[in-house]
Amino acid sequence: MPVYTYQCGCGIRFEGSASMAKHSKPHKCPDCGEMADRLMPSDVNGVFNQEVSGPVPQNTGVDGLDAHIDRVIGQSAEQGRKAHVARVDTKKELLRDNPGATGKDITKTSDGEFHLMSLEERDARDTALSINNQAMNAIEQERMKSAPK
Repeated sequence: MPVYTYQCGCGIRFEGSASMAKHSKPHKCPDCGEMADRLMPSDVNGVFNQEVSGPVPQNTGVDGLDAHIDRVIGQSAEQGRKAHVARVDTKKELLRDNPGATGKDITKTSDGEFHLMSLEERDARDTALSINNQAMNAIEQERMKSAPK
């Protein structure tokens, strides 16, 4: 299934899988849960119809090394999952303690903590997102003008 890039109003850019039939539909933001629009790709790359000319090794052939690598990968994935769950729990707690707030009101500080943005911070974020969207649209328009017909 193809992977597309999405930009959420909360400022998060993320990738998500969708069938080609649903490529233009918004995707749920993993951070705030709002629906995010798909970004147009700046370039496309990939390999099509790749043929394997021989057997592809599935492991190093050394059981102990393979088991160790698998264990390290598993531990890394588990640590990443725990960190993600902790971030989500922190954000849910902020929203629970501040009725009326949404995921778009939460920001991350330079020390890695989350807090609700002030009105000035929200205005600055909205201005930055607007400028970014205008720039991305201008880039896309220029690309379309210079594309071979």
